[in-house]
Amino acid sequence: TFMGRTFEEVASGEMDALYQGALFLCGGSTAQAETLVVDAVMLSFQEHAADADPEQTRRWFEARLVRSFLRRARSRAGDDRPPPVGRDTVDPMAFEDLGAERLFQAAGSLPPGPRSALWLVLLRRWSRADAAAAMGIDEERLKVMLGYRDALMKELLASRRPRGGREAL
Repeated sequence: TFMGRTFEEVASGEMDALYQGALFLCGGSTAQAETLVVDAVMLSFQEHAADADPEQTRRWFEARLVRSFLRRARSRAGDDRPPPVGRDTVDPMAFEDLGAERLFQAAGSLPPGPRSALWLVLLRRWSRADAAAAMGIDEERLKVMLGYRDALMKELLASRRPRGGREAL
């Protein structure tokens, strides 16, 4: 049990957050996200640690989700180097009116490693050291993967525009 709660109670309390994370990691594919959550929860059941506090439990589940995602993605080769980014960085305030579905779809354009790094560090507020440890990489490699942030932002903003490249009225 976790602090007097059964594994099932703990897992059900984390399910919504895990599913949202899986949607981000899977680029918005509900079928892939559902499979990923099931895989991560099954792995968690096999490895669960007793008596963890709620924050540790949440992070423990998130780490299992990322590890399951990366394990599935290993069969596909990807280039984790950041794309060339010009001096024109994107203002984070431009994301105010973008919905989660667009974020998930834009994330799908990124390789698995950077996608996982961005989810842990930017969206779940993990430290770089903790995220690197959960992903099984060093912090320098994680910093390279976080270089995809501007590419994600540009992809998100591009998804707002019609094919002609102009904002919808």
